[in-house]
Amino acid sequence: MTKFTRYVTLGRMAWNYWIRKVKPDYLPMRLWVEPTSVCNLRCIMCPQSFGRRFAKGYMEFSLFKKIIDEAKTFVYDVNLHHTGEPTLHPRLPEMIRYAKESGIYTRLHTNATLLNEERARALLTSGLDLISFSFDGYEKEEYEKIRVRSDFDETLGNILNFLHLKKKLGQTTPYTIFEVIDFSGEARDAERQKKFRAQFAGLPLDQLIIKEPHNWAGSYEIKDHVPSYYTDYSSPCTFPWYALVIFWNGKVAPCPQDFYGDLDMGDVNKSSIKEIWNSAPMMELRRLMKEGRGHNLSPCSGCDMIKRKTFLGVPTLNMKTFLKESVLGYKG
Repeated sequence: MTKFTRYVTLGRMAWNYWIRKVKPDYLPMRLWVEPTSVCNLRCIMCPQSFGRRFAKGYMEFSLFKKIIDEAKTFVYDVNLHHTGEPTLHPRLPEMIRYAKESGIYTRLHTNATLLNEERARALLTSGLDLISFSFDGYEKEEYEKIRVRSDFDETLGNILNFLHLKKKLGQTTPYTIFEVIDFSGEARDAERQKKFRAQFAGLPLDQLIIKEPHNWAGSYEIKDHVPSYYTDYSSPCTFPWYALVIFWNGKVAPCPQDFYGDLDMGDVNKSSIKEIWNSAPMMELRRLMKEGRGHNLSPCSGCDMIKRKTFLGVPTLNMKTFLKESVLGYKG
């Protein structure tokens, strides 16, 4: 997808969402494709750690190729992660390379606990465009309390080694993000942040992002902190107007907050992405959102993503993030 085509599609997407068009006149710009639903951690906020059981498995490479072959003419970027830890998939670097060679911008989100030198080198040479590390906490005790089953020193060492190797190879990609969810309200403390960042001096870390927690579609209760984006009204979710999520087994959901696939939109083993995008279930979902009845659906009823502040009917935080990622590729 060229930059001009991307701008045109973004404009159409914004217009279709603003008028709540039930059958958009374009195809999705973004995919979440789940290499695996298996995870090695049990983080306190993640649905993997409590509640219903996940169907466990790994995506077949043949299915992944089918998805990319269909998507390459209209999808701008693919997130190679969802409910599991993607580095557990033995063919993850091949997946990245195949998507990248098909002209799709590739993004990866990982807990970095398994990122040994072999995996780091494989990712760095795969053509990956962006990698984001989840590392919630500046100190051992707070980090390991959140990231259950992880080791602070070992995981931080993995990330530092990755950055050293990136520097040694002379690479500017993947764009590298260190992400901290501010559960305690102390992650924004300037002195703590400055002290922690000093460990990355001279290394190719591109961005440190501090995020407010969300409620994982009602699965996690946020305590002692009211996110600044909360409102007392709901707006239609933006995801059904620009993205799809494909689970490891080919099942399709409209949103990455639908961790269990409750909103069944189809199966890419049986249908094409194009057929699913404007299928009866997708159009019905958009219609319910348009009519203000999306909050009656599961998991939408418990999700705080539809409680975002809006401008002209468009959630400002969602749109700002999407435009920055899609148009600027985190380079702005």
